[in-house]
Amino acid sequence: MSEVNYISHLNGVLRKFADDDKISSSHRSLYLAFFELWNQKRFPKTIILNSKQVMALAKIRSRTTDHKLLRELTNWGYLKYHPSSSPLMGSLMEMSRFDTHPDQKMNRTCPVSEQVPVQKLVSYNKHKSKHIINSFKTTCPENEQEVIEFFREEKRSILEAKKFYNFYESIGWKLNGKNPITKWQACAQSWMLKADEIKKDLKSNSPSHNRGYLHTSRNKNYGEPL
Repeated sequence: MSEVNYISHLNGVLRKFADDDKISSSHRSLYLAFFELWNQKRFPKTIILNSKQVMALAKIRSRTTDHKLLRELTNWGYLKYHPSSSPLMGSLMEMSRFDTHPDQKMNRTCPVSEQVPVQKLVSYNKHKSKHIINSFKTTCPENEQEVIEFFREEKRSILEAKKFYNFYESIGWKLNGKNPITKWQACAQSWMLKADEIKKDLKSNSPSHNRGYLHTSRNKNYGEPL
């Protein structure tokens, strides 16, 4: 087995992960745990697996999840798993190479020398930006009526709903004039709580609550000097 190029192999497999829609963060975590052990042993053709050690490195707690991910990585060609029938011997694993020459099997789909086209990166970024923009749009109410219905469910007045809608509509549904509102319903709940606090403060400061401070009497003699 030729010497493994650490950087080329890692770049190759990460590029393949990026193009593989089946790969999840859990698959990546388990594979990188295997890669770390493979690197520690100086990249032998096969390595003996210690399942507890692998699960600890991959931050996986369930053996069922570990076996499922391992089976999928094997089926998708990222590695070869040879389970042991003896409890005294560990299972063997062979890592597929992603740093080899283009004419070899694994590199036909992901050669190290392959350059990602600039146009592909641009279109991906545009799609990603468009998705982010659309996600912000979907967090705002479609119209005033939607806000009114939400306030009705919360036993609030239509006038309060209109005030809320008009205020945030005028500032582009942003907090502090900068950050887009990620969930307008939560913002509306905060608006209601603030309105209740203001009403409570006004009520506590009204003249009816301060009558005791005058110490007046109905039998006061207004002929007495002050």
